[in-house]
Parts: sequence; structure tokens; C-alpha cells
Amino acid sequence: MGPSASLVAGWLPAFCGWVPARCLPRGCRASLVPSRWEVPLEGPADAAIPLAAPLAVVSGWLDDQPGRPDADRRGGPRSGHDDQSRKWACGPLRAAGPPAPGTPDAVTTLVVRLLDDNLSDRLLAAAGPGRVVRLGAHHYQVAGPIRRTASASWQDLRRWSGARAWQVRFVTPSCLRRNGRTSPWLAPESVARSLAERWHGLDPATAPPLPGHGAGPVWISDVDGRSEVQFLTRRVRRGGRPQAEEEVVSGFVGRLRYVCDRGTDAEAAGFDALMAFGLFAGVGSHTTSGLGVMVPEPTWQPPTVQVSRQ
Repeated sequence: MGPSASLVAGWLPAFCGWVPARCLPRGCRASLVPSRWEVPLEGPADAAIPLAAPLAVVSGWLDDQPGRPDADRRGGPRSGHDDQSRKWACGPLRAAGPPAPGTPDAVTTLVVRLLDDNLSDRLLAAAGPGRVVRLGAHHYQVAGPIRRTASASWQDLRRWSGARAWQVRFVTPSCLRRNGRTSPWLAPESVARSLAERWHGLDPATAPPLPGHGAGPVWISDVDGRSEVQFLTRRVRRGGRPQAEEEVVSGFVGRLRYVCDRGTDAEAAGFDALMAFGLFAGVGSHTTSGLGVMVPEPTWQPPTVQVSRQ
């Protein structure tokens, strides 16, 4: 799966074309969605923090909590706490620097990805410098101003690079839910439908067509990874009362290479757009818990085989 530099995929320029917010004219920033933000946190070095620990923190920053009166909803529109698909995703946490001399604390970066740019004002207001947050059993402090590191318009995500192969690395466990069960097998037709349905819920005017059921023109040519189990705790209402419920999730970690060498241009362009969207939205279930984080990698492009559609 490691091609030579001369065979680097044509889809990478499209993804690497994300526009850093600092490079944009002031009047253009408000119209850009989705976006990716980094929150610097100062706290214990090498602390064991569960993957899903940031969920409660970011939910408190962005979501409309149940029972909160309208008068208390400050800082602009947010994502509904009980929405089936929320307008943000987060994770993973990553070390941003070693502890300063004479201090045990280190800087850790929390990545937050917004799918509705109206949430950016709320994020800026809630995650100001000095704010104390709890991650697992440890306390951290926002170490400085948060920054937007990438943005794209829905139209940008639909611009096809001409790619017909996409190699992605899933850096956190990724799974798909169906009939109340989760699976680590990220079949292309299931990934495409999951992402397309989420896009349609956010901006239906620009969303690619929903793929049909059953196998489509995209297939998996290479696999390099494993399944990894996560134990997640979520709050559900039973008998009108909130309860904590544990769920065991098996997710895929590693590399997959998707190929659309026998599909039409429209089919390849649609999957290309969904892969670009997935870099912001995450793939599959539990993206607000840090699952489903993917990054693009270079790969070679296959020869195109034109197949007539009856």
C-alpha cells in the first residue's frame, strides 16, 4: 500500500486544499462550513485519558442541554443534545509539546470539528483561555486561544479531483451501526450511505445522491489493520429517567484503500466528495466520542475501465 512518489493520488490536492482561516478575508470566514479547530489544554503529562472523555466537555460547550431554558442559550445556535446526528465531532487528543522546564504539566491538543459554522461563536465563548475542563480523572486548563486550522465550503467538498482511488487511515476505532449492532467492517457502500445521509441532514442542496442499497461500484483493494474494542458509556432514558448504559464497540483501526475503477465519473465524484466530508464529520457511529477519525494518505490511481450502464 506504499506507492512511489510518482503515483501519488490526485485526490490529495483536493483535501490539502482546505483553507486555513487565517488566510481568508475577514468577510469570507462566516460562510465556510465545515471547519476544524484545535483547543490547547495544559495538564498532567502522560495521563491515561479514555478516548470518549472529551464527549462531556464538548457537549457542554456546544449542545442545547435538556431542560435548559431558552433564555440561557447564549453564544449562538448549537447542536441539539438529543439529536440523532449532532453537528460536531471531536478527537483524538494528541500531545502538542513536552512539559515546560520545572513543571509537570504538558500541552495536549483537543481537536473539535464543526459541521455548522454557527457553532463557532459558541465554541470560542465556551473554551476561552483559563477555562478548566475535566478529562477522565484529570483536570486541564485551556492554555491559550483556540484556533481554526481548516475550513471548506460544501461546494468545495463537491469539487472532484478526478481521483478513483482513496487510501485512508482510521486513527481511532471506526464502526458502522445497523439494526442495533455495530461492525468494524467499513464496506464502501455502507460508508457512503452513512456519510451521504449525514450530509443530507446538514445541507441537502449540495449533498451527493444517496447511494442505493447493495454493492456499488466502489470496492476495497487493500486492508492493513485490526479491530479494537472500546467500552463506551452513554445516557439513555428508561421509564422517564436517565440511566447510564455501557456499550461494547468493536471498531477498525488501520488503512483501507477504496477503488472505483469501473464506475461512472459521477459515481467516482460522489464518493470523492463523501471522503472529503468524512475528514470533517468522521465515519460511522460515535463520532462525538472520538471514534471514526480518518486521514488521507497518498495512493496510486488505477486505469479507468468504462462500463456501460444498461
